[in-house]
Amino acid sequence: MSILVIGGGDIGSTLCERLAAENKDVVLVESSEERLRQLGAVADVQVVHGNGASPRVLREAGLDDAEMLIAVTDSDAVNLIACLVASRESVIPTKIARVRDPDLAAALPGIFGDDPLDLNINPEEEAANAIFKTLKAPGAGAVFEFAEGRVQVVAFSVDQPCEAAGVVLSELKTRLGIESNIVAVSRNEKLLIPDGSTQILLGDRIYAAGRPDALASLAELLGKNSAPVRRVVISGGGGTSYHLAQLLEADEDVTAKIIEPDGERCKFLVEHLKRSVVLQGQGTDPSLLREENIESADAFLALTPDDEDNILSALFAKRSGAGKVMALVNKSSYVPLVSAIGIDAVVSPNRAAVSAILHFIRKGKVVSVTTVGAEAAEALEIVALETSELVGKPLREANFKEAVVGAIVRGDDVIIPSGDDVIEAGDHVVIFALRSAIPRLERQMMVQLQYF
Repeated sequence: MSILVIGGGDIGSTLCERLAAENKDVVLVESSEERLRQLGAVADVQVVHGNGASPRVLREAGLDDAEMLIAVTDSDAVNLIACLVASRESVIPTKIARVRDPDLAAALPGIFGDDPLDLNINPEEEAANAIFKTLKAPGAGAVFEFAEGRVQVVAFSVDQPCEAAGVVLSELKTRLGIESNIVAVSRNEKLLIPDGSTQILLGDRIYAAGRPDALASLAELLGKNSAPVRRVVISGGGGTSYHLAQLLEADEDVTAKIIEPDGERCKFLVEHLKRSVVLQGQGTDPSLLREENIESADAFLALTPDDEDNILSALFAKRSGAGKVMALVNKSSYVPLVSAIGIDAVVSPNRAAVSAILHFIRKGKVVSVTTVGAEAAEALEIVALETSELVGKPLREANFKEAVVGAIVRGDDVIIPSGDDVIEAGDHVVIFALRSAIPRLERQMMVQLQYF
């Protein structure tokens, strides 16, 4: 049984690379021969050249034997037709499509009838949700939610002298009373799984798991500004900005200002948003940003389609004194650069879409999957099955490799575990793992063979 991926763009190629690295049987359908050559050089996947909406091409790619179809081309129409063909001419358990047009998304139930899509992905909407969560968390560079928001994994940059710098992780709880687990440390462009002896150093980017209130206490220890975001300036009026403005408008204390160069797009935003201010102009124009008092903005978000423009405008806003500064960057090679020059957070619609899709790839009772750190790791929420080899033994005996349990949710309780804690059947376990550890982790959390 194979996974059939339609479209070898940023989302499709990332999925193929990730799944092939985990020994999944992947077949890619792509109309561009150049993209096929590029991907074939870096990933062990079978490739089929052709139109993903063609029944003939899909059958050639192994439609009848596929267990999953993921249609993520740049065309909503191609993605939907591919899923419709799969629905009418084969029996595929899981169908996923990228659909950006909100009108098409609303019409999906009528289009697919009794055999609906399992997942409809809008990368821009996923990115907007991620930005909104990050804006709400003091000092956060990224926020990932689990257990219906009761547990978060939050990224913090240790970018200034603070009380936490120099602290050994085992002392966070025992000496400083911080009820959270540091599940990863990014240091010198390498992501590490720490232990209790690991020390927090200036220049680190740390990932902490815990309840939101405990993570707010950690933010204070790191010297982060706890003032709520009230004034937001957004460069770019595309889909991500539009969805984000809708979320921001739900909070009457927040004002959003969008800078967009295209007149027709400005007209659309004015007609469809209620309280947001829309300005026609270039978000990379320093004089315009000064006129809009960028130095007093609580947050500046560079969300145009151009990675380079976003980096430049975000850097200018940061140096001008804006509060939290975020940039939309889709090229993974730029991510370390953006963090190094002082931009607070990076957002990628494509990475957000990959994270959502991976939920449908994982085995066992996986409730949520989030891709972290330029695809180097994942944070997962997994329901512990009674037959899992991790149930009923202290965590120190669990033989985790390149993975760590950040939190255990048991009924109404959130447990920040130590090595003496035990996973029980039915627990929701939040685990942070490097990509290389995922196959082993899946085996550990699945039912054992003797269960059958």
